Amino acid sequence: MAENADRILVIDQDPEERAVLIEAALEPFGYEVDAAATGNEGLTKIQSSPPDVVVLDLHLSEGLSGHDVMAAINAHALDTPVILLANQGAEQEALRAFRLGAKDYIVRPVRETELVQVVERALKEVRLRRERESLLREVRQAAQQMERHLSDLRTLMSIGKSITALHALDKVFDGVIRAAIRLTGADTAGVFIRDDHSDRMVLRAGRNLSRELSERLGQEIEDDLAAMVMSSGETYIGSGEGLRRFSPAEPNASAVIYAPLVVHGSPLGLLWVANQRVPFREHMRDLMTALADYAAIAVFNARLFATMEARTRQLEALAAGADTPQPPAEPAIDDRSEELVQRIREPLASLLGTVNLFRTGEMGRLRSSHQAAVDVMYRKLVNLVELVDSTSQPESDNS
Repeated sequence: MAENADRILVIDQDPEERAVLIEAALEPFGYEVDAAATGNEGLTKIQSSPPDVVVLDLHLSEGLSGHDVMAAINAHALDTPVILLANQGAEQEALRAFRLGAKDYIVRPVRETELVQVVERALKEVRLRRERESLLREVRQAAQQMERHLSDLRTLMSIGKSITALHALDKVFDGVIRAAIRLTGADTAGVFIRDDHSDRMVLRAGRNLSRELSERLGQEIEDDLAAMVMSSGETYIGSGEGLRRFSPAEPNASAVIYAPLVVHGSPLGLLWVANQRVPFREHMRDLMTALADYAAIAVFNARLFATMEARTRQLEALAAGADTPQPPAEPAIDDRSEELVQRIREPLASLLGTVNLFRTGEMGRLRSSHQAAVDVMYRKLVNLVELVDSTSQPESDNS
């Protein structure tokens, strides 16, 4: 039985023989058979939709002869095997046709089993060629897909390095959203950040948002899917019926990816992308997960830098106050001095601990120029803490 409905074209001027070949021999074996009564008609069908095998009457008397059809097939470089139907004693004509590229021939009267055997021999090479071409296509597609994935990974690594070096949250959010759209081809993207006080999600940034959502920038957002992703800590990708069970904040979304921003096992927000029509490919789940990890580190680092700057300003203000000339000593001056020392030491110690996290690499590797600056800051803070501690120690009695 033929596989994959191999297509056979029978070109035979005898309607009775043509019917026998088709109905008694070929169609019962599952072939998809077409027919033509003249060489002209048959050649037109071959050119418009090349069959897998042609069964050709060598002795066509109307229009193009069998040899003419063979010559035309060669002229158009059609790689279609041809089986000839020849009369008794026409071996010389068949030999001429073989020189034109005929694959095999059958001498009349045609036996059905013989025809099927000859057709199967011709189809064996056709099927092998078809499988080879299919395999080559798959290999090329796999190579192209691998190249796209490698390109995505190179892009992701470059983006990760750039956003983790940013110190301003607004710039971090903008860079992450642009990267998400670039990697996934999404219509829309945004960032939700969990509010530490209310524990609810706040829309901190977005791109190409719907009007309804853009008007809620900076506000708390109701999104059941976001809550589920934050709770599970796993990236979600969905579309169609699966997505309709939820109510994503972007009302026009028909496909989404939600990736949580997790630091030290604690989710602080999520990065999301949405499409209105086209679903996201499965490998984009991994891209978004990696990008969300970079984003989480960048957000955490930006917050730490903001804390350091705030405490540095606080320290500078306290130091400026300590340098201001003080009024003459009054009773209970020792208590007030001790209180001032403690007020100076507490932020100093906290700032020293934070700087040490960057110095030792616990907050990620720094550039060499940043590392040198952090080392200098750390040494100066150690000296300040030691100076404050020595000030609070009671003087020894030398008497």
